[in-house]
Amino acid sequence: MGSRRSHVAMCEASPSTFSVDGNVNYQSETEDERFQRTLDHHRSQIAKYRSNWEYKPPSDSDDASSSSVSTSTTVPSRSWPDDIPANNDLSFFLEDLKYCAKSPNFRSDKDYCNKLSFRVAAALLTQFDDDNQTTGFEMLRNLAEKGYPDAMAYYGMCLNEGRANTDPNSTNAVVWFRRCADMYEHPQAMYELGVAFYTGEGVVEDEVEAVKWFMMAAEKNHPAACYMLGDCLLDGEGVEVDRGAALDWLVTATDLGHRGARSRVMAVLEKKDGEDYGRFTDGSRQTLVEHTLLSSNKDGRIVKRIATLRKEIGGGVRNPTELARRQTIVGNSRKES
Repeated sequence: MGSRRSHVAMCEASPSTFSVDGNVNYQSETEDERFQRTLDHHRSQIAKYRSNWEYKPPSDSDDASSSSVSTSTTVPSRSWPDDIPANNDLSFFLEDLKYCAKSPNFRSDKDYCNKLSFRVAAALLTQFDDDNQTTGFEMLRNLAEKGYPDAMAYYGMCLNEGRANTDPNSTNAVVWFRRCADMYEHPQAMYELGVAFYTGEGVVEDEVEAVKWFMMAAEKNHPAACYMLGDCLLDGEGVEVDRGAALDWLVTATDLGHRGARSRVMAVLEKKDGEDYGRFTDGSRQTLVEHTLLSSNKDGRIVKRIATLRKEIGGGVRNPTELARRQTIVGNSRKES
């Protein structure tokens, strides 16, 4: 699945099967065996995770919202765009933009003015007044049309959301996401394409296509894509259920600064046998039991749960319950801080 998982895929847990030459043979493992091996490996690392992630486990009297439960981390959050100037610095950036072509930075980096323009446009789009938002939107569109990759991805996001008092246009947004992904293999554009196929916004719902784009973005260390890929693997959305791989990708998302993933990982690793979590599988309250009641075929492979945004296969009215569920998962993936 890529370099981020290589250290986990060959973890040091005891294998369940061996080939005739004595080497480890993971190919014949069932999903349950693979998950248990992966779970054992990550549980052996729990002390390191707590230290690296600054995780303070809750006491028996704490709940998920308790102030004694750690919410900080030494790993910075990576929401995107992640380099928007602060409001009190915006005037300086605007001034620098006037003379960027004469700057020594421009002589050493021909993309300097585009980078500066993108940061200014992103900052203007966060302002409350309509004029600044409109100016930022136009700057972003001009940069996107010039082929600046960050602007292409972010312009698609703004089109999708209807920023700067424009009407949302998910169809055009997907055009920009695909163009940016195809031209530059841009991780954010790949993630946004995955979201579009996952929710059926701007394109026809296609879970398999969604997983493909999440995978491509995750392999480029996009934290939200790692989170979404883990969730799809956990729930069998567009891919065969693989709880071991799901846990690997949620750990990767946590290493990249995704604190929602951290909560899910630690809830799984600290899960107490025999404890009743009600409708949920563990203390993170992220996965419903009803979405894990899947059966195995004779090869030990998990049969995919059939969940579609359409009430009729191949068409029909969109299922509002399933759509709301998926939008909630996407929203959680975007909440990296």
